[in-house]
Amino acid sequence: MFSRDDRRARIRKILIVIIVATLPCYCLGFVVMQVGRELTKPTVTPTLTETFTPPPATRTPTLATTVFTLPTATETPTPTVTWTPTLTFTLFVPPTRTPTIAPTETPIPTDTPVPTAGTPGG
Repeated sequence: MFSRDDRRARIRKILIVIIVATLPCYCLGFVVMQVGRELTKPTVTPTLTETFTPPPATRTPTLATTVFTLPTATETPTPTVTWTPTLTFTLFVPPTRTPTIAPTETPIPTDTPVPTAGTPGG
């Protein structure tokens, strides 16, 4: 049928045709993105603002009298230092545990039978 080289050449031609056929799509997409970016950009519109500039005022000199009052010194008592209690560190030695001797149990005497005199050895 077809040799291996013919098959490889045919696949190569098909892939080249696909690449060349898709290039216009990529170019069109690039153009659409650029146009879309320009459409969403806000436009600067000049706005008219009304401003008012008052005419310069003419000043007439007037004579002003000022009354000066000198401040007088008033004595205020200074607060005295009051004693505030503070915490002091006191040495404290806790009591030590001393061993206590517990009473031990002592044996209670038991009733033991006393041997009778009539049964000596013979």
